[in-house]
Amino acid sequence: MTISRTQQDILAQPESLAGVLRHHTGSGRAALLEAARVLCSGRPVVITGMGASMNASIPLEYQLCSLGVNAQVVESGELLHYRLRACENAVVVLVSRSGESVEVALLLDRLKGRCVTIGVSNDMQSRLALGADHSIHMASLPDEIVALQSYTGTLLTLHLLAAAADGTLDAAGAEAEGAIDALRPVITAGSQALTGWDSFLSYAPPVTILARGPSCGSASEAALLFNETAKVPAIGMPVASFRHGPVEQVNDKFSGLVFAPLGPTRTLNLALARELAHFGGHVRVIGPAGDDTTGLDVYEVPAVSGALAPLVEIIPVQFAALRLALLRGLTPGQFFHTGQVTLTEAAFGL
Repeated sequence: MTISRTQQDILAQPESLAGVLRHHTGSGRAALLEAARVLCSGRPVVITGMGASMNASIPLEYQLCSLGVNAQVVESGELLHYRLRACENAVVVLVSRSGESVEVALLLDRLKGRCVTIGVSNDMQSRLALGADHSIHMASLPDEIVALQSYTGTLLTLHLLAAAADGTLDAAGAEAEGAIDALRPVITAGSQALTGWDSFLSYAPPVTILARGPSCGSASEAALLFNETAKVPAIGMPVASFRHGPVEQVNDKFSGLVFAPLGPTRTLNLALARELAHFGGHVRVIGPAGDDTTGLDVYEVPAVSGALAPLVEIIPVQFAALRLALLRGLTPGQFFHTGQVTLTEAAFGL
């Protein structure tokens, strides 16, 4: 049976992630440690990117803040046009898998002489890699169009960068190696059981994806995956924000995904999932299964630390978006209005 390139890219993630890990614990280690030293210089840190790159940056923001670093994520387009002065005397981490996204490229030019820049990209010949003061190579396998293995490769790279800043790179590498091994059967089983999403997806779109902490990046990326892959609307937001008003939309037509990794707010997230089901909504929890998930519809993923959870919990959503595209008769990974890299700020080649 022939499978799409999108599905192939999902299946290739253990191999891709293993390569990313080898690079950062081997030939790329020095660059990672140097960038980590800069992050710990006492300056504020601004992390920026577009689309999947920005979503993958959100867990880094949480990790750095937990270390006492003044860090914030700002979308590159907004930073470029409205918030550039926030970069004065800061460390700016620019994240772009291609290293050529128009907003990131323009930012790089505008930031020269204003701050120290760290570029994180998957192309060492890109404008970002060559123009940043410090450059980190992801070493991920490339995707066809939708960021799948390059997304998880970015997550792992930034996770290891934060660990290097904390002085725990070796321990983080060991945990990541275990998580990658645990993902192999999860990905194989998920690919063979795509139809397991059919009942849930029969109520979509839109899909509402809810999370707390570093998993807020997963919620934003999940919404993007449904937009890009299945061409349907989806909403990602923090759990607490959803409870302050948007919960009023919940009825028997509601479809919701709730990320519930291990960590300080897992109990709150599971409580929300139960409340939404009580209100008649169709809810699926993504996270480790346990006694606390009894009675819930759970898509089980490996139990890892909350900081690493975004790496494993996005995999089920990749399969869900793929399945919804197939159910809608679409070619997974086909873009109608734009390409893999956005090179202009206005017009889509019209």
